[in-house]
Amino acid sequence: MQLRTVAAAAAAAVVALVATGCNILTPQATTIQYDPSDGISATTGQVEAHNAILVGEPDGDQLSLVVTFTNPGEATFVEVRVEDEAQEVRLPSGRTTFGFEDQQLIFAAPTIEFGGHRNVSFQADGAEPTGVPVQMISTEFAGYETLGPVAPEAEPVTTESAEPTAPATATPEPTETAAP
Repeated sequence: MQLRTVAAAAAAAVVALVATGCNILTPQATTIQYDPSDGISATTGQVEAHNAILVGEPDGDQLSLVVTFTNPGEATFVEVRVEDEAQEVRLPSGRTTFGFEDQQLIFAAPTIEFGGHRNVSFQADGAEPTGVPVQMISTEFAGYETLGPVAPEAEPVTTESAEPTAPATATPEPTETAAP
């Protein structure tokens, strides 16, 4: 009877060791850095770009970069480059978000393959550029309807006219009067 108890205890120890032995060789998932959103993040100098995605209309030829920048230092400039097109943005200290109607970064996109990626790089003043593959998402997906490129509102058309003129008034014609 004792032999059975010892054998059962040994078998239980072997099963426990084999079952937990995988964790000795496999890193814990909680220690792996990842982006818990649809976008991708990057760092250039002291500036961090969070959850960057490119959003476009199904039949459009432009993409709006939706991204939040975190700048812990003084105001700085960041060059944002999508493929061969670049734009420079000024980032004050703190958090700055692009991608909504009031503040957009719009890039030309002759062909858009939703679900695919475009190369996007971020470069803060004096820092090395950081390139990342950013996914393109259609405005047809729920939650992205309002994040596509928005055409700037048309300026009101004003027509310039010459100096305003006073309305014409009838002046009486001099009449001839008979001499006395």
